[in-house]
Formats: sequence, C-alpha cells, structure tokens
Amino acid sequence: MKNMPTQAYSLYEGTFLSPAPVQDRSVNILMFRDPDNNEYNIIINRARLEEKQSVKNYCESQMEVLRFKQPGFQIEGKLLTRKIGPAKISVTQVANRFLHEGKTVRQVQSIIQLPVDVKNNPTGLEILIFTLNARNEFTEYQRKHYVQVLNTFNPGDSK
Repeated sequence: MKNMPTQAYSLYEGTFLSPAPVQDRSVNILMFRDPDNNEYNIIINRARLEEKQSVKNYCESQMEVLRFKQPGFQIEGKLLTRKIGPAKISVTQVANRFLHEGKTVRQVQSIIQLPVDVKNNPTGLEILIFTLNARNEFTEYQRKHYVQVLNTFNPGDSK
C-alpha cells in the first residue's frame, strides 16, 4: 500500500485517500420532494460499454432486459440523442414505465458516454446513467430539476 499512488476520492459527505479503484460501479440515489411534496429520485449508475458497443445499442439491450424483469415494463416514445451541458456531451434518452408494488413508476433515463481520460476512462467505454424516477406523472418542477442536473453536468469536474 505504501508504494501505490493515492488520490482523493470524493463523496458528497467528504473525501478519503485511496489508490484508484479498478472499477467504480457505485450507485447514487438522490431523493427529493418537489414544492407540492411529491417524492422523486435522481439515480446515477455507473456502467461500461462492451468493446465496439454504441450507447444506443447498450440502451436497447438494457430495455430488453427490463422488459423481461420488470412487471408492466413499457418504453414510452423513442430513443432521443442530443448534446447537453457545458461540455456539449452526447446523451441518449429513453422514457419508460413499470409496475412496482402495484403502482406505476415512471422513468426518464439519460445515458452519457464519458469522454476518454487517460486516468479515469482510457478506453472511452465508461458511461453514466442519470435516471429521473417518480410515481405518477412527472411534475414540471421535477422535469426542470432533472434538466438542470443534465445541463450542468461537466465530466471530469469533481470539485
């Protein structure tokens, strides 16, 4: 451990020193309430594409998995791709819904392929998946908050 280079690993609650992990597959579940007291979550998953796999292909394959695992799963609309945030990074979005404990849960998932980074993403295959998740219809406040999160995401900026 003495000879291994360490770096500051940041969490919302603080930082700690550690050698860089081989993989980070942590999940952040951020829970919110809008001004009308409706609960919603923004979930952030970390994953990796297969060699030569596109974000669109990854998204389609994940939707097939969910179709068989989630009761009542349905895709709503089409896959959309657009540029977001200060880095104008490409994001693929898909909306879906499913049943959980007999109630409809709605989601919008935004899959971002992170840019190549010598230290953190040398192969360019790392992705982040931002998910807006709520029961019932999304409120305007929830949508605006989610768009704000996406439009202010700046890869590699962990200040």
